[in-house]
Amino acid sequence: MQDSGHSVPCSGRIVLECGCGEKLVLLGLEDDWYSERTAFECECGEELILADRADEEANSAEELLNSLEAPRRST
Repeated sequence: MQDSGHSVPCSGRIVLECGCGEKLVLLGLEDDWYSERTAFECECGEELILADRADEEANSAEELLNSLEAPRRST
């Protein structure tokens, strides 16, 4: 795969999570987003702000625990 010269290095990312379950990924630093805008719209129409950040570490841990959970036997 050749680099076309149209890529931009990503300095960070912020994941906002809506109550409907959708996630919005913002690329870049938080300070950059505060200087640009503070509200974003989910596909469902709900307004998301930077405080709606998803706790990705907790979500990853929960997914890992769910994948390791042994199947329950019926008695």
